[in-house]
Amino acid sequence: MKFGLSRRYFRSLGNFGVLRFNLIRFLYGFDSANNYLKRANKYAVIPILKFNKATIGKLCDIEAGLTFHNCKDYSNLTIGDNCHIGKNCFFDLKKEIIVGNNVTISMNTSLITHQDFGKSRVNLIYKPQDGGIQINDNVYIGTGSTILMGVSIGKCSIIGARSLVNKIIDEHVLAFGCPAQKKSIIREK
Repeated sequence: MKFGLSRRYFRSLGNFGVLRFNLIRFLYGFDSANNYLKRANKYAVIPILKFNKATIGKLCDIEAGLTFHNCKDYSNLTIGDNCHIGKNCFFDLKKEIIVGNNVTISMNTSLITHQDFGKSRVNLIYKPQDGGIQINDNVYIGTGSTILMGVSIGKCSIIGARSLVNKIIDEHVLAFGCPAQKKSIIREK
């Protein structure tokens, strides 16, 4: 390893992060521990998520600075093998978010699984809604995108940067825009 750092060192950083997360959760509750996760060391993110019921596959790279909302644990989060999740992504875990294998979710992406107008009078017209998000295998999501509730993105698709995905995206599609629209079909070589 570079500079003499071993896997054991990085594993110890992860274990220390899990210990610290659980101590904060014990003393101050899950919301405070969840806030700690935003600033936890990158090497602690996956162990903390797994320890708190997330399902995460092998060879994943998850950056620090993630925000998780509407959760009492991370059981609504499933991430497949060989995935990359960039910095400062936002996960609304009111409903399940399923990420397939070989998926890249670029930095500053938001995944929103519910809509609730709260105490606004608009709530009399539009009732709260929610729905899970499914991102299938081999999908790339560009930086700053927003994926809304009930959306499924088909395998081998590309979502352009800063796109708003508010409907189902088929397999092998290049889509981008606000809202994201199919621009072309991706042909496998």
